Amino acid sequence: MKNKTIVTTFVLVIITAVTAAGQSNPAQADTLSLSQAVGLALEKNHNITIARNRAEIDENNATLGNAGYLPSLTANGSYRKSIENTTLNFSGNTPDTSRTGSISSQLAGSLNAQYTLFDGFGNAYRLKSLKRQAKLGSVQSRLEIENTLLQVIQRYLQTIARAELATINRQSIDISEQRFKRAQKQYQMGGRTKVNLLNAEVALNQDSIRYVQSNADLQDAKRNLLVLLGEQPSGDIHVQKQISINRELNLQELMQSALQNNASLVTSELETKLAEVSLKQSRSDRYPQLNAEASYNYTRSQSEANLLSFQETNGLTGTLSLSFNIFNGFQRKIDIQNAKIRLRNSKEQQQLAQKQLRRDMRNAYEDYSTNIFLLDKQQLNVQTAELNFRRTQKAFKLGQVSNTEFREAQLNLLQARQELVNLKVNAKLSEIELLKLGGRLLEIE
Repeated sequence: MKNKTIVTTFVLVIITAVTAAGQSNPAQADTLSLSQAVGLALEKNHNITIARNRAEIDENNATLGNAGYLPSLTANGSYRKSIENTTLNFSGNTPDTSRTGSISSQLAGSLNAQYTLFDGFGNAYRLKSLKRQAKLGSVQSRLEIENTLLQVIQRYLQTIARAELATINRQSIDISEQRFKRAQKQYQMGGRTKVNLLNAEVALNQDSIRYVQSNADLQDAKRNLLVLLGEQPSGDIHVQKQISINRELNLQELMQSALQNNASLVTSELETKLAEVSLKQSRSDRYPQLNAEASYNYTRSQSEANLLSFQETNGLTGTLSLSFNIFNGFQRKIDIQNAKIRLRNSKEQQQLAQKQLRRDMRNAYEDYSTNIFLLDKQQLNVQTAELNFRRTQKAFKLGQVSNTEFREAQLNLLQARQELVNLKVNAKLSEIELLKLGGRLLEIE
């Protein structure tokens, strides 16, 4: 008898230690609402920062210089010096010359400017392409940010759910502990068999194990959330205990918003516009290209052995060049054909994206409505399970129901409460999915 009591007491000590560990440093823990968690993620999440940096790179690339609107300017310079033995033999009456260790040097410098005056409007199309690529990068960045925020919301709700499950399991321990103490007292007084005591202890141990595991799951969820918020996983965080659900979402309003703001749909639209510019850019190769070049050159030479001991030249040079690609193995024609195909594919993809969005919106709204309906029904089911347990508990104290019936009522209540927690999370996630598809993810509460 003493051994059983010691085992049960040891389990309760472990539970107390686990609970204390989960509540360590309460002064350092932050209590965050869901909207605050989203705001913190927008500020500190590493993936969101990377996505913004990528969009900034695309924005930086959309310049006149990258499009070919600006001239190029290069400077060159060189200096050469040599020491040589030189022998010069001349015809006629000019005497031969021979020098040992003669020194010669040359200094040269140039400044060159190049500019494309006309390339079939290719630079204009390149600039449009770069600007649309920048817009596309911004929308793709937004899509990555939305996906990351969705992970943050999922982890936040998971933390709430696991905290509530830990509380439910702790309440179940309290019930089993009361049952165990009652069975222990009855056994000591000789009113019950040892089987009843053993059954009560098994139930208490099962509930204790369930609580310890749920508390460990809660700590895992907190660490996952902290990393997504850009914090160290060694910290602690407190989340709100309640999950609020917006029950007023309207499908038609969300559908209209989605067709205008959905990141995936906007991406497909921008890709179509980008393909249109790419086709025009490929057609620009049909035109001739006119280039202008200007340069300033300076050279100075000195030699102890040559007939000219010193020479210096400087001056300006200007060049206009016209080139026209008459034939390149039909490559230009193939490029235009491929650009047309890519444009058709982009339009097909845009139509497909719109149909998929309409489908996803309707599916998500149906899930949203169904989850709210199931949530309401489960709340009634929990009330029924609570009423059934209270009556069974009262009858158990009067000796009118067996240990098995009491445990069954207790487990039914436990399962009903756990299912209610899961349905709350599912309902909130379906709401979040609708807002994300509608391009209104930041409207969460």
